Amino acid sequence: MKALHLLLVAIFTFTLGLSALSGNALAATEKKEVSAPADKVTAVEKSSATKATKGIPKDVNINTADKELLTLLPGIGPVTAEAILAYRKDNGNFKSIDELTKVKGIGEKSLMKLKPFLQTI
Repeated sequence: MKALHLLLVAIFTFTLGLSALSGNALAATEKKEVSAPADKVTAVEKSSATKATKGIPKDVNINTADKELLTLLPGIGPVTAEAILAYRKDNGNFKSIDELTKVKGIGEKSLMKLKPFLQTI
């Protein structure tokens, strides 16, 4: 009985070792397949990236943009657009893009997504 128990433990340990080794080999193979050279980006990947930013306006001036234009920006919905307009009305023009973080609903992460689409002040 003890010998059978030891044999089962040995088989189990051997099986775990093989699965770990094959898992590492599989992970290495998958890693090689996933990482393609930058110059080999497919047309589908390029068009997807273009579509993602295609409808977003560039060089938006946050001191003159209306609600409709603001809602076209990433992460800005009607409520946040209204908050931007209200902040501008109460405090005057923004002196820097970073001042947008003072608007309710816009944090540092949102600001980082917005910056590429805003005009420098």
